[in-house]
Amino acid sequence: MSAAAASPVLPRWLRWRQFLLALLGPWLLLLAVHGLSQRFSTAAPADVLRLASARQVLGAMSLPPDGAAASAVALPLGLDADELSGPSWYLLDFSLKAAASEPFLISLQHRPSVSIFLDGQLLAQASTGDDTDMLQRGLLLGSSDVLVNVPPALLGAGPHRLALRLAPPSFEGATLSAVLMGPGSSMRKLHDGRRLWQAARALTAISGAVLGIFMLLLWLALRQEWLNGVTGIYCLLAALLLSPYLFGTAPLPAPWWRMLLDAADVIAKALMLFLVAKLLGWRHLWPQRLALGFAVLALPIDLIAAQRGLAWTDFDQPWPWWALGSRAIVLLTAWGLAIYAAWRRARCVNGVGACAVGLAVLAWCYVSYFVLVDAKRVAVMDVNVAGYAALIVMAAWVLQRRFVFSLRAQAQAREQLELALAQRTAELERRFAELQRSEQLRNAAEARERLLQEMHDGLGSQLLMARLSVAQGLDAVAMATVLDDCIDEMRLSVDALSVDDGDLSLLLANIRHRIGPRLVAAGLQLDWQVGDTPLLPCLLGAQGRELVRIVQEALSNVLRHAKASRVRVATRCEADGRAVRLTIADNGQGLPASGSEGQGLRNMRKRAERLGASISWCRGEDGGTELHLLLPLQAQAVAPEGLESPL
Repeated sequence: MSAAAASPVLPRWLRWRQFLLALLGPWLLLLAVHGLSQRFSTAAPADVLRLASARQVLGAMSLPPDGAAASAVALPLGLDADELSGPSWYLLDFSLKAAASEPFLISLQHRPSVSIFLDGQLLAQASTGDDTDMLQRGLLLGSSDVLVNVPPALLGAGPHRLALRLAPPSFEGATLSAVLMGPGSSMRKLHDGRRLWQAARALTAISGAVLGIFMLLLWLALRQEWLNGVTGIYCLLAALLLSPYLFGTAPLPAPWWRMLLDAADVIAKALMLFLVAKLLGWRHLWPQRLALGFAVLALPIDLIAAQRGLAWTDFDQPWPWWALGSRAIVLLTAWGLAIYAAWRRARCVNGVGACAVGLAVLAWCYVSYFVLVDAKRVAVMDVNVAGYAALIVMAAWVLQRRFVFSLRAQAQAREQLELALAQRTAELERRFAELQRSEQLRNAAEARERLLQEMHDGLGSQLLMARLSVAQGLDAVAMATVLDDCIDEMRLSVDALSVDDGDLSLLLANIRHRIGPRLVAAGLQLDWQVGDTPLLPCLLGAQGRELVRIVQEALSNVLRHAKASRVRVATRCEADGRAVRLTIADNGQGLPASGSEGQGLRNMRKRAERLGASISWCRGEDGGTELHLLLPLQAQAVAPEGLESPL
């Protein structure tokens, strides 16, 4: 696929807008940063004295010593807890060409507590002095700032001595910075500038550290998000490079601290080029290879230079040229890639990203040239914090965009799933309704077929016999008896259909009401031992007629074949509580010797299977036949089958 087909054709004005934003935006931002640095400069004005050479005197005296036994020290000063066991004095001599015309301010940082004397006169105490509790001093983990107002009457023309009494170091040690002293207006301006840039560096370093740790944790949780991990490492390196402005003294001894910072600077520059190429989707691999080659080559060279203490400003040596030149090539390459990406793709993120990269590159070039190469031309300060802040903000913005995109994608996926689920639910409900309708139609058809079969095999057979009897000249009394049998048959079917709640006792009571007179007329004594039983699920709906046909067939067999004088109908619950037993017993001649089943018995067995019941016959105690029907208390569906008439 060609490049023209891979990316949409952008309007020319849109390309030029992105190009100008990526190219000129960083210059405008650098101009604003330069103006801000000049307005809030941290460089000491000409009328402000910086006292960095002092003489140290050890002793617990309460007034400044004369300095006869003093040893020279350089400020800022850092002392471990075991270096001094008592307070120490620091004498700083200075001279004024003319008497002060306005109040002076003295500014310094210290830990733990300090007393300030000018020409032997106490000016200020940063704490309550030697009476401060050691535990309270030990809890003072950071350095404290002191800003002392000095009346102009104390600062005449000529030499003066500033004496500082530092309390004994606590377990976290003691620190004392260089002393700045000058007219109040100049000192306030200098102090405001330092506070502004110190706050900017601290905020940028903390933000970079927090964002870097978050991205690393994200990478550890989602290993496929390795680009977030690389970006997090860059943010941590940026925070490390800003840390010298936050520490009063170097946290590591020389040359290890400088070696660590130089290594961090090399890796940060290489990662910047690598991330620009990856985040912009650069198709070629040469930027990544250039970044890797720079890191592999520059790391040992710069570490050796840092270990030997080579100065960045000593251009008589080849190392500064190499260090600045190689970094410039890597950074300018990264900016060039960002500009090209902004030209090719008219997206806001590309234009803003190119501005951030360009500001970081120009800030580094600005500081490197006017601080290291040509320091006498313009008095500038280190504004690299602006570049680091822009890149950290850009990383945070990209991360935020990715999270917002992920949340939107999740929301869209959730909506699509909910829509698909709703459609699937509606389809399942429609199919279930169709299935229910089909099941209802099938049940109705089965019920209709059974009812028609019952009417054909039962009532139909009875009516056919009545017609044949009439044809044979049956008398009126016999004819009435036949018609009564037809009516009883019809009523039994209706009674069976009317009981649909599984009440066995009611079904048997209807049978007794319809067939009982026929049994008495045939000379049979009916022993009724039917008690209350639980409702049987197997008799729900129209299933009760299956039981009616079984009982009807059993009583018919007693009338036809048993030659009995008594029949007993009994019900009881089984001991295990899982079934109800129905017993029909007579005192007739018992089962035939052949043991073969006729059609009637086979029909009874099939009906019992349809009820999920078990049926059996055995010889009774008085020689007759006993029928036992076990009706389960849990229904078992059995496919219906056509049955013959029980009569």
